[in-house]
Amino acid sequence: MGTQFSSTRSSQMKHRSGKVENYVGIGASDTVGLGTSNPSVDGWVPRFASLISAQQTINLGRSGSTLDNALKQQLPKVFDKKPDVITIWLAVNDFNQQAYDHSILTSYTANLQLMLSELRTKLSENTRILVGNIPDLTKVSIYTSLGIPKLLLGIQVKRWNDAIKRIVKKNHCDLVDLHSHWKELNEHSEYISFDGFHPSVEGYQRLAQIFYQQYLK
Repeated sequence: MGTQFSSTRSSQMKHRSGKVENYVGIGASDTVGLGTSNPSVDGWVPRFASLISAQQTINLGRSGSTLDNALKQQLPKVFDKKPDVITIWLAVNDFNQQAYDHSILTSYTANLQLMLSELRTKLSENTRILVGNIPDLTKVSIYTSLGIPKLLLGIQVKRWNDAIKRIVKKNHCDLVDLHSHWKELNEHSEYISFDGFHPSVEGYQRLAQIFYQQYLK
């Protein structure tokens, strides 16, 4: 296991300075770029693609998608693309389902394990896989406006992020810790779009930078 891990990380180092031919984005409305008037330019996926100089970008994101949806609708389209880099930011829609499905975290972690293990098994060991966790939703006004206690919300987000971190590490992927950066919202309210939920143009630009910072590590 140690040898496989070292080999994977060693080969992944090549992509930090090497050419990226194919980049695939998996996700929901944030990956689509909802919240901007020109998602194909101002979304975080095209901005991240520009930062890594990807020759081809395949954005598979679908608004409203959950991880279970993505397993059926997005994951099967990945393999024939033979991507060098994959980003996955797909957790908030699942998280929001807790209101009527208290077992959703169990199914979410099982689905995340399935997705990452399939990607690791079927793609080249050189493929970089970056997975974003859940931002600090206590800083997002739409949640507090619904009357959700900040303490309870923060505890639930931590439970989910601990589970995401465990699965990401198990599959030798890169965790993009969006949660730790979301405190910036206190200083940059312009990061959230007019709908009070999705990132704005400025927010997506910052998201791309955060993913890129992890990519360079």
